Amino acid sequence: MAYESVPPRPDEEYWQALLSQGEFPPPPSRRRLMRRRTSRPPGTRSREYLAVFPGTEKEEDWARAEEDMAQHRVLELEIIGCNKGGVLVGYHSIIGFVPTSHMLNLPRLPEIEERLRVLSSKIGEKLRLRIIEIDRSRGRLILSERAALEDERALQLWATVQPGDVLEGKVTRLERYGAFVDVGGVEGLVHVSELSWARVSHPGDVVQPGDHVRVYVLAVKPNERKIALSLKRLQPDPWNGVSERFHPGDVVTGVVTHVASFGAFVQLEEGVEGLVHRSELSSEPFHDPGEVVVVGQAVKVRVLHVDEPNRRIALSLREV
Repeated sequence: MAYESVPPRPDEEYWQALLSQGEFPPPPSRRRLMRRRTSRPPGTRSREYLAVFPGTEKEEDWARAEEDMAQHRVLELEIIGCNKGGVLVGYHSIIGFVPTSHMLNLPRLPEIEERLRVLSSKIGEKLRLRIIEIDRSRGRLILSERAALEDERALQLWATVQPGDVLEGKVTRLERYGAFVDVGGVEGLVHVSELSWARVSHPGDVVQPGDHVRVYVLAVKPNERKIALSLKRLQPDPWNGVSERFHPGDVVTGVVTHVASFGAFVQLEEGVEGLVHRSELSSEPFHDPGEVVVVGQAVKVRVLHVDEPNRRIALSLREV
């Protein structure tokens, strides 16, 4: 399963900080869109302080916004105002807000007056945006230029990527069942079974968030926004030629990797494991295979059978 990469949304603490710092002007006595022309820094435009207050938006526009957000639509909207936290854009009867952290090609400007001057100079420009948060009760419509760019890149990737492709990506997060990799605006899943030819108990044993990796595309489902990836398919398959390296009757040394009720798995080479069935563990009676061997134990075993096509090697401990 794969998930689309989405920039983090401003959390409530961020909004409280904006409000406490006067990012938005106080609501006017009349519930309408208000233009404040006073107390503006030199060089900024008179339209810089624009805000919208609950009650001025149309219900059908909120419904339209929710649909646009659900469909991940990229919108082209005009900048109609700004404040020190970002720019305001017109979306039908709703005024949307684009935080500076979600804008592209914007220099870091710690000085508020300089930041307002730069943001004010952008009034009248159009941005390609995607809605990332809606809160009707607070009249809040948050948009992101970064998310729109990533969506456009993702659409291009969905249109071109095919099973068998090799992509460059970055590990974004780990789950017990695998690792998620961003391959250019799209997050794909490397299942734990596809991380390595060797047995992997946890994805963190192979990769860590932030790692840059090359991945092999196993499957693509654009309609479900899923892409299955593999790391191990780009490594030599250790099972190739295994029947030439191991023969029935050979006595070899391995390490116990897993103990189950039906027997124990022994690693003979990196990525190559054989099974010692419980009937081949010991000539002495025992109740549980764990009474005979433990994980990590080095053992000598005899090869009973090699089935390279099905990736199976039968081993015996009691015959050694």
